[in-house]
Amino acid sequence: MKALKPVLLGVAAVALLLVLLSFAIEALESVRLWILLVGAAVLSFVPNSKVVRAAFGTVLFAVLILSLIQLIGMTGTGRKNIDLTEDNRYTLTDGTKAILSELTEPVVINYYVTRDLRSTPADIKRYIPRIDNLLEEFSGLSNEGNISINFIDPKPNTDEEDAAALDQIQQVPVSQNENLFFGASISSWDKKTVIPYFNPQNETQLEFDLISAIAEVSASNKPTVGLISALDLSTSGRTRQGWIFTRYLKRAYNVADLGMGVTDTLPDVYEDNEWGVAPEHLDPEKIPVVLVIHPAGITPEAEYHLDQYLLRGGTVVACVDSFSFAAQQSSPQPQIPGMPPQPGGVPTSSNLPTLFKKWGIKFSETEVLADGTFGVQGNPAMIKLNRDAMPVEDEIALASIDDILLGYSGAFTEINAPGLELSRLIRSSRQSDLVSAEKAANPQETANLKFTLRSKDRQYDVMISLSGKFETAFPEGNPANEPAPEKEGEDNEEKAPELPADSSLKTGESKGNIYLFADSDFLYDGAAYRLIPTGGGGGIPQQVSDNGPLVFNILDQATNSKHLVGARARTPNWRPFTVFQEMTSKFQEEAGEKMEKFQKEQEKASSEIQKLQAQRKDSRSPFLNEEQQEALKGLREQQVNAAKGIRELEKDNQSKIDAIKAGIFWKSLLTVPAIVLVLGLGIFIYRSAKTQAR
Repeated sequence: MKALKPVLLGVAAVALLLVLLSFAIEALESVRLWILLVGAAVLSFVPNSKVVRAAFGTVLFAVLILSLIQLIGMTGTGRKNIDLTEDNRYTLTDGTKAILSELTEPVVINYYVTRDLRSTPADIKRYIPRIDNLLEEFSGLSNEGNISINFIDPKPNTDEEDAAALDQIQQVPVSQNENLFFGASISSWDKKTVIPYFNPQNETQLEFDLISAIAEVSASNKPTVGLISALDLSTSGRTRQGWIFTRYLKRAYNVADLGMGVTDTLPDVYEDNEWGVAPEHLDPEKIPVVLVIHPAGITPEAEYHLDQYLLRGGTVVACVDSFSFAAQQSSPQPQIPGMPPQPGGVPTSSNLPTLFKKWGIKFSETEVLADGTFGVQGNPAMIKLNRDAMPVEDEIALASIDDILLGYSGAFTEINAPGLELSRLIRSSRQSDLVSAEKAANPQETANLKFTLRSKDRQYDVMISLSGKFETAFPEGNPANEPAPEKEGEDNEEKAPELPADSSLKTGESKGNIYLFADSDFLYDGAAYRLIPTGGGGGIPQQVSDNGPLVFNILDQATNSKHLVGARARTPNWRPFTVFQEMTSKFQEEAGEKMEKFQKEQEKASSEIQKLQAQRKDSRSPFLNEEQQEALKGLREQQVNAAKGIRELEKDNQSKIDAIKAGIFWKSLLTVPAIVLVLGLGIFIYRSAKTQAR
């Protein structure tokens, strides 16, 4: 051992020299810690005392363990965790992993966060490590390390603060004198997108926001989506800056605004995309999917082009409506449901009449859906649908979709499309019915609407899909080519203009797909997304339902961009107490029967009073005679008894709900202590038995 001491001291001296050089040589910086550990390990063998060597070795072992933990933490293995959430929201989706593994272009993420502020809110302090870890995990999983992250702390009056401002990172005041930067810019070559602020309220959308930004800047070409709408989606909306949905749409796709004429703008679309000369029809190879939102007043010619597009193998996502709130807002003057639209406004009802007739689809054009099970409290025409309303489990469009919000939606009442594959994707409950739009929009009528719903053996469809080789709905060809009817008095001998030859398809060349929604407002601001005000007239978009992700899932699937399917739908789930809803619905049904019975008795009594008044000897007398007074007294007794019976039903229903709530509370409170107590007693008995055996 004594002979080795000079060698050990020499190795330790070399290690010390390398450590010192590592501060000047950048290549040695990454291995500085390991050189230091090797030197310390060598020095631990130099002392003669075993106690000193043992103490030295113990400290070295502890440092080595901490170093290994840090090293593992820097890898993907060290960032793995156990996700106990029901929907695995803290586990990366397969689509996210696929995008990261297929990256071929370098992506730079400038991550700005002000870390040393005294006034930083607690929720943001907890959220910062979540962002740190997720970005590191993205970097570790990226193909060939194509994601590089710059952690930047933009302190006041520094170049980093100026860089954050240039990258359009939002400055959030957290106190009178302190501002917080907490956002990121994602770039790849000349493409760049910004997440101005990581809002803790949007944590469920964090993975999608980051991976969609990476996919956006790394994609060479965006797929093209055709857009048809009678509404102005670019400047309308609650903020008059366009629907928030269309902002996300334009971020993910190259949007071709086809207008209500469908083919009128095709030359401009082809010229903008450098596709060459535009044909007279929609080409699924160039525009793989067409999104139709509230096609109010659509012409037969426009329907014809959609028909031919489906026959060529295209995909159409059509959102029709029986009462569009967005269309009502577009009118210069308020529109009354069921009445003709005011001049300059968009009709509140829309459908595809010729195509629906061909496919045997009947749509509630003037009636809206009310649901006693899924309807919100106080207004069954506002419907929150969960997985119970989605009977098809293997439909990719419904991947990770849990919550759908509909307001004054229509419904498909009949579907008869032989030769096509029909999927009923979203349906109402059995306690639902169609009511007039006027009644649903009237607050006085809405309050009693829930009592008119009855359980029955039918459900209404609010989302369906048809697929297969379609047959044309226009066997005579393009309606625009039909000759104009001859007018009386015209010279019939004059030669009629020569019409173009009919080149339309009669049967499908390829398999087409159409997704039909019975509502268009479900993509409107407030139903799909909302803006969280941040001051200065701006705001941060927040997803409030799975309405938008549902449509985007279809678009992703149609454009072969399936990686994001399932990632974007991670919203804060509604957790409705379905047992309570069913009890309340049953109560409303029972109460509704009582109310109808009372109303009939009231009408009968009123009719009898009118008969008695007609039989008065002195018609000028304002007073009732004795018989009329007795009838009125009986009517009032009936009113009191009916109201009392309904109150008793309400009390009984509420007492049942309170009993269930109390049971859930006590079970939650006592379950864990009971388990611990049983385990403790078991261990005590086991040890006592062992002791007695000895």
